[in-house]
Amino acid sequence: MPELLGTVSFPSGELLLVDFGLVRMWSGDRPPVLEGGDAPESVVARANAAADFEIVGPQAREAAGLLDLAVVKGRYAFDLNAGGEPVVSAVARTGLDASVRQIARMPHVRRVRALLDDQPDGVEVPFHGIWAVAVRGVPAGPVQVLGERMDPGGPDRGNWHSVWVRCADGEVAASVACGYVLVDEARLLFADPVALSAWSSDVSADDRFDLAFWGGDADEVAARVSVPPSSGDDERLWAGLTLDQVRVLHGELTALREQGLRFAFDFRPHDDHFRVLRQMRSSTTGSGTIEVGGATMTGWFTTWGDGAFPVFRDLAADGTLLRVRVELGAPEIVVRQRRFERLWFGDLAKAAIVSARVARDGVPAGWLYREDPDHDGDSGWRVFAGDESQEYVDDSANAAVVPLRDLIKAEPALEELFEAPSGSAFERGADGFVKAER
Repeated sequence: MPELLGTVSFPSGELLLVDFGLVRMWSGDRPPVLEGGDAPESVVARANAAADFEIVGPQAREAAGLLDLAVVKGRYAFDLNAGGEPVVSAVARTGLDASVRQIARMPHVRRVRALLDDQPDGVEVPFHGIWAVAVRGVPAGPVQVLGERMDPGGPDRGNWHSVWVRCADGEVAASVACGYVLVDEARLLFADPVALSAWSSDVSADDRFDLAFWGGDADEVAARVSVPPSSGDDERLWAGLTLDQVRVLHGELTALREQGLRFAFDFRPHDDHFRVLRQMRSSTTGSGTIEVGGATMTGWFTTWGDGAFPVFRDLAADGTLLRVRVELGAPEIVVRQRRFERLWFGDLAKAAIVSARVARDGVPAGWLYREDPDHDGDSGWRVFAGDESQEYVDDSANAAVVPLRDLIKAEPALEELFEAPSGSAFERGADGFVKAER
């Protein structure tokens, strides 16, 4: 049964789906320049030195269609280094009557419009190495944002399977892919791209701020700060502080962190990002709806964390747009989730006993075998470089306990070997690992 997450409106007739934790880097109708503090200093410098390019000429569209470059969207390439490589070379190799010219930096709202002029059914919109998805032809609204959960009897119960904007009623006859939306802060927002220009990031609307902390030593922290915090479900919180009050408490928290207490803390201006998140944290759907720039916007937690999620236009048989849908529980996302669970909570999170030649000296594994595990956290794998003496192996100081995921990160080929049962052994040959006798 679909659940109501909120409502949205699109006065411009265009929809933008974006990670709103990244909207601080969305320029709206202004030049796409990052301010200090929007990102690390090196990222800001690189972003502000970038250039935008357009493929032009009688066969520009044909040439653009032949390019297999992620940086090219329609006839444009945004946020490249000066000179426009590799786009310039790729267009030249097509042999078509087309070339590449540098254009003035294009504000992000204008990017939406320019890209949708070429691909009105839906397009990825890059901004500073991130990308959102835009669709044209949505109703002005307000219209509902609905979602369906994963199978309540499955391992992902409670997670969103899909979330969509309901544009019209009807039976879905076809689904058209619009691209993927990139998520880096575990949240998404349906918004009008023009209205999003009015979004306030990091500027408190009422000159008040919240400060929250949580973690293993949160109880001790709460007992040692000068002003008692309020308790929430998962965090301690001071709400509605002045900036001077924030400075004092921030100093106390920083000092406690330096003393070794284990906790994290978060500074929250009362901006538009905060307004949505405050609703999301208390909502059963993990969603919130606010007004920005004359439009209604709804944000929600993905429930899957970060990633790239596919977006679709669902159409009726006559071509009427029924829904703009993001598939959060797409098969590739579920596969990624299962792998994450294996790496951090499952069999690949278990440990191997590893020779210091491998664990400390960085020598590639050359000999490994599996025996019955000693305890629940033990995988049973024993990993060696293969050149250790018996005296070296017998010294416990020359061994380390290492999670299998760390060994796989250093050498991905080990993952397949780690599927083998107890009693298995492998040694490195000329062309990779081969089975061996213990």
